[in-house]
Amino acid sequence: MLDEGVWAEVKVGNEDLRLFSERNAQGVQMSVYNVNTKSWIAPSESVDDIGQGKERAEDCARVYLKQAADLELPPLRWKKSRSR
Repeated sequence: MLDEGVWAEVKVGNEDLRLFSERNAQGVQMSVYNVNTKSWIAPSESVDDIGQGKERAEDCARVYLKQAADLELPPLRWKKSRSR
């Protein structure tokens, strides 16, 4: 169950990613999901806090976009995730 968290969507070129930083029953985790391929670029990875999760997710997305399509990560707008 999600306690709190944030998410951001990245649509650049043909890429569509979702970035997450969330606190749940397993602790605080970040992840990055590729909507087009329906696969995880970075599956759940433990982080110290929501802020660090946002930074780590951005780093993973930035590296993926550069390697996969030679694209830059645009500025992100983080939104609150639904919580209980």
